Amino acid sequence: MKKITLLALTLCFLSSCTVYTEKQSEALSQNVYATNDSLDKARVDLASYYSEQTTRLVKIPKKRIDIQSVYQDSTVKGTTGQRIVIVPEQYKGDKVVVVGSAEYQDLLKIKAIAEQLKKDNENFIKAKDSTDKELAKQAEYSSKMVKDLNIMQKKLVEKDLAILWRNIIIISLLGLIGGYIYIRMNSGFRL
Repeated sequence: MKKITLLALTLCFLSSCTVYTEKQSEALSQNVYATNDSLDKARVDLASYYSEQTTRLVKIPKKRIDIQSVYQDSTVKGTTGQRIVIVPEQYKGDKVVVVGSAEYQDLLKIKAIAEQLKKDNENFIKAKDSTDKELAKQAEYSSKMVKDLNIMQKKLVEKDLAILWRNIIIISLLGLIGGYIYIRMNSGFRL
């Protein structure tokens, strides 16, 4: 009986776990693939944003991979040189434009590019909203999971206590019956 109850509680818990994690992967998947697609399309500005959203959804690893910036030597002693942006070979021959620079402002004057960047910004807002909602859901589900686990633990303790009481009652009744039989056999007592 105890094994069946434990199995039923376990199955109930496992089925409820899918509710807790069901949508977590959607926001995470969107951000990871947006980061990858952005890098494939030489959109480091977008990749930076989407990777930032991804890190909001994922726990910090116990052992992070150490990444260091690369600096060009400075001619003035005591100062750090200029940081170098290193890009994969796939970007060879591409023009690099820094967000906010004069060249970037010139790009905004081109209608098609301005519309594309406006659409990208709308996607940023959607991704941030999706990430915020996911984080709120995770916090809610985490709280609900703890509450559900506490309830299940309490129910399991109650069932164990009920089984213990049942066993005590059975042993007591067996003792009474055994005592009655013993007394009856040894005393010649008749009813």
